[in-house]
Amino acid sequence: MGRSPKETPCMVPGSFFVPGLQPVGGRVVMWGEHAPTVALCPVTPNRPREIPTMPRISLLVFLSAALALPMATGCANKDKGTENPEASDSDADPLVELQSIPDQIQAEVDMVLQPINDVDVVIDQVTSMPQTLGVDAGSLKAMAAASLSAKAEDGELSLTADLDIAADAKAEVDEVLLKVQGIATGLRETPERAKTATTNIVALGANATALVGKLTAKYQAKLSNPMLKAEKKAEIQAELDIVIKLDADIKAVVNDAKTTVTELPSKGKEALVKLTAAFAGDASAST
Repeated sequence: MGRSPKETPCMVPGSFFVPGLQPVGGRVVMWGEHAPTVALCPVTPNRPREIPTMPRISLLVFLSAALALPMATGCANKDKGTENPEASDSDADPLVELQSIPDQIQAEVDMVLQPINDVDVVIDQVTSMPQTLGVDAGSLKAMAAASLSAKAEDGELSLTADLDIAADAKAEVDEVLLKVQGIATGLRETPERAKTATTNIVALGANATALVGKLTAKYQAKLSNPMLKAEKKAEIQAELDIVIKLDADIKAVVNDAKTTVTELPSKGKEALVKLTAAFAGDASAST
């Protein structure tokens, strides 16, 4: 307790301030269980320890690499995700796909039926144009007849160049004549279109059958779970009932569509005769 501090030479010149060393004037006194020792080397009181710094260029390179790594990892994970077919956005819900089949079947029927339905519409348009546009009725019929006999490979016909009517009226006539040409082409192609539509309708029906089997097996497997709660069971049963009803409805739609398409070639031939007669002046639009 009564011993005075013992002075010793400084062992490490320029050493840093260390906790446990107490500055006394220009010296540092170390207190311990032995006699205190006074370091004779000069020390700046409470001077913080200097930390070596990284060169500026090296720091920038390091930071750039650190920032790029998460981005590269994210892209790699994303690429791996697209390789999983179960996570693909292109996977369609089988129930949604099944529900869309009736509309697809109707589209096949409409492809064949539309030109036939358009015959009366275009006849009425051509018949009313002399009154609404002031175009000569005989000249308009002649142009419609020329459009009727034109083939698709002939391209657009310029039949209204000599008409003495306003530009907007001439454009309206051109539009109707082009429509006549398209309808005539569709009517001539009715047999081939009907054949293609029938093939597609049968394929859609087969696809519907496959989807019904897939969905039925899926729902029945879920319903067989003894741990299934009543509320969830009712929900699954409702979806199964929808599938069963869709199955019956689609089968009926397929049969009706096939019957309709089978009758369209003869109706297309009749419609073409009617259209030709209307523009030749041999028959009225009501024939």
